[in-house]
Amino acid sequence: MLRRLALLPLLLALGARTAGASSPGVPAFVVDGGTQVTLSGSTRLTLDRSLLNYATFTPSPGSAVVIDDYALGQLLGVVQFADLALVNADTVSLGSATQVNGTLTLGLGILSLAGHDLVANAISGGSAASYVMTPDTLGRLARAVGSAAPVAFPVGDSRYDPVTIQTGAGSDAFRVAVMDAPPSTGLAPAAALSRAWAIAHPNASGVNGNLALTVQWNAPEQGAQFDRSLSPSIGAWAWRWLGGTWVPQAGVRVSDNGASTWPAIDGLATPDAGLWTLAGIGNLLAAPPEALPKALELAPAAPNPARGAAVIRYGLPAPARVVLALYSLQGQRVVTLADGDQDAGYHLVRIERASLASGVYFCRLESAGAVRTSRLVWLGR
Repeated sequence: MLRRLALLPLLLALGARTAGASSPGVPAFVVDGGTQVTLSGSTRLTLDRSLLNYATFTPSPGSAVVIDDYALGQLLGVVQFADLALVNADTVSLGSATQVNGTLTLGLGILSLAGHDLVANAISGGSAASYVMTPDTLGRLARAVGSAAPVAFPVGDSRYDPVTIQTGAGSDAFRVAVMDAPPSTGLAPAAALSRAWAIAHPNASGVNGNLALTVQWNAPEQGAQFDRSLSPSIGAWAWRWLGGTWVPQAGVRVSDNGASTWPAIDGLATPDAGLWTLAGIGNLLAAPPEALPKALELAPAAPNPARGAAVIRYGLPAPARVVLALYSLQGQRVVTLADGDQDAGYHLVRIERASLASGVYFCRLESAGAVRTSRLVWLGR
């Protein structure tokens, strides 16, 4: 049975004293029975078990709650902290949505959100030994992000997979979570990561310009065929979850810290938030590269609609001259994407045209007397 700290209604100023549990398994601090507990500005409240608030717990600016020598416990009913520090802990779970107005210090231990949002003003630390765990995408780490510098989100689930975000213009409040084992619809799992990053903010896409993101993952979290190169034809792409499936986003993945460097850190540039992962594009081909199409093939552009960049896959049954171009709805050729002799097999062409106006276009492929067309919705940048 839990032993409760049932105080008469009062204002408790703990000063710089330390509070601790009297025996293992007993909550270190339980506030209930109409009690009002206020931590004064010089308070350092050190706990080794759960903090359960059923009454009024008010931390003054400058105070700190420190989790030290902590096994498994919970922070329940405290809607805000001044400073919160994990100094030496195992796993601490939030029992309610919480805000840290001062600094969240991650020294040693895991802070599990357990389905509740945590708003953090400033964060110190963050590592594989101490991070904010997001066991689902309901509870996320929330921080203000602007254009001056990248803001770190030291998040993970079973492993540490942090994110940084910097806006291209203005600022907004971003919420981030990591998903272990995301859905694989649309992906080739052997060429994909087993992680996805959920990123959300109130502003509409493009209001904050291009978002500069970094995502980090570990070697066991990528498939055996995952290719970290930046080659658009063989390397991994950024994929966004749209309409119940993963859709490749051309031109979003812009950097990697090296194929033999771990943990891996990739840079993404996109105006869009959402659920993101990384995977190869081999599954965009209608057949394995060594197979030949039986007739001229033209696949729809991916993604479609496209913003800023897209890829078109086509196949030739035999060596031939190819002309691939985009046409307006009025039938005017806008841009030529390919014009020349090509080998038999499957080919990928990347569209990345800053000058291409938003609108609807037709992709027209002509080769050896045969013609194929597909429709492309272009949203510009």
